[in-house]
Amino acid sequence: MQDILALFHHIHHKNGGHAVHHCGGKHQEINSKLNYNIKHCSCGKHKIDKNTAIGHDWDMREVTVRFAEKCPDGGWHLESGKII
Repeated sequence: MQDILALFHHIHHKNGGHAVHHCGGKHQEINSKLNYNIKHCSCGKHKIDKNTAIGHDWDMREVTVRFAEKCPDGGWHLESGKII
């Protein structure tokens, strides 16, 4: 089973180390397919503002994911995603 969270996170080299970031957000300027925002929600999960979104596997292949569980803060829980 593909780890859904891994499809929507990436690593930046920063100050001689590494920092993990959410995909989407400001990265939309680089790739218009990343037209979503991911934030941490009050449920202790991740929320995304689109019902269907493009993530990437470790080989940078696009993976389309649909989210099932609505978040009370708005959007959908990233963790509820299924690859379609």
